[in-house]
Amino acid sequence: MGMRAPRVPPDQLPPVSPRLMLRDLGATLGLVWEANRLQTVLIATLSVVQALLPAATLWVAKLLLDAVAAAIAGELGAPAEALGRMLGLLLLQVGISAVASVLASFQGAIRELLGDALQNRISRRILAKANELDLPQFEDPTSYDALQNAYREVGTRPLGVFTQIVALVQALVTLGSVSALMSQLGWAVVPLVLLASVPSVIVSSRFGTEGYRMIRRQAADARRQNYLGMLLTNDQAVKEIRLFDFGDYLMERWQEYYLGFRRQLVSLIRRRSGWGLAASLTSTGLVGAATYLVLRRAAAGALTVGDFGLFIQGIAQLQSQFSNLLSGFTGIYQHLLYMRNLFEFLELSTGDSETGEEWSGPIESIEFRDVTFRYPLTDRDVLRGIDFRVDKGQMLALVGENGAGKSTIVKLITALYRPTSGTILVNGQDASRFSAASLRAEMSTVFQDFGQYQMTVRENIALGRGSEELDAEEAAVGAEAAAIDAAVRQAGRRAGAEEFVSQLPKGYDNMLGRWFEGGRQLSGGQWQRLALARLYFRGGSVLIFDEPTSALDADAEYEVIETLREQARGRIAIIVSHRFSTVRMAERIVVLEGGVITEQGSHEELLEVDGTYARMFHRQARGYLEGY
Repeated sequence: MGMRAPRVPPDQLPPVSPRLMLRDLGATLGLVWEANRLQTVLIATLSVVQALLPAATLWVAKLLLDAVAAAIAGELGAPAEALGRMLGLLLLQVGISAVASVLASFQGAIRELLGDALQNRISRRILAKANELDLPQFEDPTSYDALQNAYREVGTRPLGVFTQIVALVQALVTLGSVSALMSQLGWAVVPLVLLASVPSVIVSSRFGTEGYRMIRRQAADARRQNYLGMLLTNDQAVKEIRLFDFGDYLMERWQEYYLGFRRQLVSLIRRRSGWGLAASLTSTGLVGAATYLVLRRAAAGALTVGDFGLFIQGIAQLQSQFSNLLSGFTGIYQHLLYMRNLFEFLELSTGDSETGEEWSGPIESIEFRDVTFRYPLTDRDVLRGIDFRVDKGQMLALVGENGAGKSTIVKLITALYRPTSGTILVNGQDASRFSAASLRAEMSTVFQDFGQYQMTVRENIALGRGSEELDAEEAAVGAEAAAIDAAVRQAGRRAGAEEFVSQLPKGYDNMLGRWFEGGRQLSGGQWQRLALARLYFRGGSVLIFDEPTSALDADAEYEVIETLREQARGRIAIIVSHRFSTVRMAERIVVLEGGVITEQGSHEELLEVDGTYARMFHRQARGYLEGY
């Protein structure tokens, strides 16, 4: 089984060591580099060039102000000469601004393209990882939350880490060059201006971390709220919601979760605003002190007009760049916390479906020997001491009340789970030796909660052979495409779907469901026929039917049973059903009660025993006959 994600108390951050943070940083930058190397280099190079432009702009502005003051004082000679000198400085200033705008626009476009490629690459990795997980990992809330957190949060986080690092370098270069220019205004000016940026950065860092804690605490409740919202907007659920009139109850539950989030958000905003105000007042006082020092030097005649202009503009640059520098470190830290969500998910051990020897050839016998099973994270055995055998050419039926363990046996046969104890033999060999994926390749299954895919009819059926068959269908031409189409149509006919499919505007190419344009919604019985068609299209030496006729009327049920009987010849067929008209066609019937087999035998043998099976059969038969 796959390893579950570590459980973390909801009100605590996961322990992240500096070594782990550095590893995550390297892995994140590796993702960016792999997404597009050229764009990564271009963004870094352009950032270094842009870092030098603020100091150049400040210096030219200082020279221009000094030239204006000199011109007013008549120190630049004739008006034409003075105007020429000032015009040259103005053109230089405009040129620097134009270069900055061009570089920023070009860098923004490259960053957007890199971000899109990066998001696609990471999304594909998350989906690929999800496709490798075993069913128990999807049913474990911790693993499922890890999946949702990874998929929801990391769309722009890797690019955020990269841009923050680039911004750090850019801030250092700009900070150094601007500080060098302003150092002539007095030794204490630059430290005071830089110190004024610290309070706001501390507040931002503290409450950014608290925001992360809040989101992590809300993960499970947010999923519940989203589920309630899905129910209220789902076309399948709306019928029961209207019929039983519990829409208001769902709305109240949805609102309760929102109010819980709201209380935490209000508390966070109130505290952040208070500390933010204190930080702002402190910064204002420090900038005021720096300004006083500059004014004192100006009063002594030690500064020019250009120097004072340099100070006024330099304050904004120093504070901005120093804030960028400090917040860059906290920003990287916070981004990496969210990236840990991604890496926690990607570091989950994948399921064991691909581990083990490769099974090949048809399955001719399946045997359970003293099999016991308990679902992960539970303390109760749902199956105990299960023993039975089914061979090629036989049909086995599993019968019992709801919760008796029938569907669990199907999950064990299809290797979605492995037994807690005991052995499952396939052709006399221990099934645990073989990879689950290779065993499932010989099985075709229809579950009671079969899929209703918002795709075309053809895709709904062809999904039975997985992605390879669908890829082949898309790439096929000529005779190969015709053969695949013929197989899809034959499966549709066997399942009794041909009649209603032929009435759709585009036949097998018609979109199903209501999610997409041109889609047609089907009845429950029609969807079930497509699920059966998917099974027939896949084939295999083991056919498994979990309530194959639950959504069908009597006539349709008879047709399906006859088709099942035909398809089962020369194969192993396993049926789970509450309908004894379906069950009685099996050569061997296994009766389950509370996870234990209480009876086994043919229909006739079990009637003679006059036990649980006979009681259930006669009770259902009376239900049909009492009306006549």
